[in-house]
Amino acid sequence: MNTQAHPGAPATAPEPRRRFGPLGLALGIAGGFLCGVLLVAVLGGAKPVVEKRTITVPATQTSGGTVIVSTRVPPLVGQRLDVALTRLERSRFTAEVDGGGLFGILEESNWVVAEQTPAPGTMLEQGSQVGLRVEHA
Repeated sequence: MNTQAHPGAPATAPEPRRRFGPLGLALGIAGGFLCGVLLVAVLGGAKPVVEKRTITVPATQTSGGTVIVSTRVPPLVGQRLDVALTRLERSRFTAEVDGGGLFGILEESNWVVAEQTPAPGTMLEQGSQVGLRVEHA
């Protein structure tokens, strides 16, 4: 068999070989994504972090011992977390904060109280704990 072109036929350059076709490119991207997901899962970074922060205030004391004082829980839903924690400290309550996303609560002013337990207006002894669930502002 003769592989030479006919004398009158135009000369054609050989078609260049592609390194990666569309399928190869898609498989490479999918493989890289899967490796990244597995790496994050192995290193423990794939699970969301729920940060719990507890503030503690000293109990009111007299010469005869500790005095138990009840006060109402302030309304905190909708307030920035830093403001809510300050209000709880002034009312002599402790706080447990749930939430914070993947990296936790880095800046308290960037979080808003979405839910509180117990409800606002509930009478509690000073030093009792108030639960706050926060969402990113």
